[in-house]
Amino acid sequence: MRIEDVQVGAEYTASIPQRLPPAYRGRLGGSVAQWQADMQLYMARGRRLAVTVTGYGDEPGTVTVTRELPAGRVRLRLTEEQADGLGLAEGQAYEITGVITDEAERVITFPHTVVLTIPARWLRPPDERLEVHPDSERFHRALVCRDANGKTLQEIEQAAHEALEKVRHVQGLALDDPTHDWSALAADVDHREWLRIADHVRSTGLATYDPRNDPGAVEDPPRVRFGDEA
Repeated sequence: MRIEDVQVGAEYTASIPQRLPPAYRGRLGGSVAQWQADMQLYMARGRRLAVTVTGYGDEPGTVTVTRELPAGRVRLRLTEEQADGLGLAEGQAYEITGVITDEAERVITFPHTVVLTIPARWLRPPDERLEVHPDSERFHRALVCRDANGKTLQEIEQAAHEALEKVRHVQGLALDDPTHDWSALAADVDHREWLRIADHVRSTGLATYDPRNDPGAVEDPPRVRFGDEA
């Protein structure tokens, strides 16, 4: 998006590139908070994140955004009585860091806000519709053809049913977290290919599926390229 179109306080989807610009790679110095923000940005490469714009960055064309993350690690400062009960030396403060678990030893998480500064051009409207690149679609179809090889119609129909369940599951996740948007598109491609193969086997009366006898089969997936590759 253009910086002049960004509204402070509004929610957007940040599309983080697989290869971060030089200014965001290997930055030295800065505060602990800045280092943590850089690590979060590095781990988010190639993903779509739900963010809220909180202001404008110091560099031209940049904005500050917040992202909510679950945090499992907590820090607790001991009172003087607690420190004394543990036999710790007087005259200094003590803290305990670690995780909180319930009776079943499940880790309890708490909301944690991460502040990032990113280019405004990385922002997208939350309702933006995505399309699968032809190479990506061909890649996923080829994998399904490979998995279907030698399967009976009943096995293929079962695989199509399981693929549909995956589509519904991932689409549900994508409603709350745009990180799953691309996975939802890929799952839909897989499901549609299983359905196509089932129709082919059903119409031809074959005992098992053979990609060599399927004019619509994709047998050679292309190499997946990132957007910043030549």
